[in-house]
Amino acid sequence: MSLTIPGDWFVNPRVLGEFYSKYRNLEVKEIRKVSYEQGLALGMSLKEQLGIRGEDTAAIAELLRNVLKDEPTASITTEKGKVLLRNSGFCPLMTACLSMNLPWTWLCSALGWPFFHGLASSVNPKVDLIMAMRREKGAPHCDHVFQIGEGRLIIP
Repeated sequence: MSLTIPGDWFVNPRVLGEFYSKYRNLEVKEIRKVSYEQGLALGMSLKEQLGIRGEDTAAIAELLRNVLKDEPTASITTEKGKVLLRNSGFCPLMTACLSMNLPWTWLCSALGWPFFHGLASSVNPKVDLIMAMRREKGAPHCDHVFQIGEGRLIIP
């Protein structure tokens, strides 16, 4: 079976339900790889379109701001060599999980976080993404912390 992630997964809860039903028994690292690559491809395309140069946190923040420009509750700040993406509003994974009784941790871990890691990695392949706070764990918002490191996705 070839793993495919529909391009509209981030705006279509029904697609997430179908995806989970089809791939829930697949090793999560396989899904993460495909989701990361999907984010990486989108990031590379946007980086070129926007003329983003450099590999620093300012360039990562610029790319993320463009991706999330229509999401008013997502804030992106840079400080001390880090980019903080904080989202307290709409999240398609959260919406799908709560409305369709899907496993929130599984979908975020398999699709959401690797996708954002791929986006940032299009700017710098050594960027780490640390999921510092997560709504699926009861936090009031999700904090995605990007910093130059070893190119890892870190889910404490």
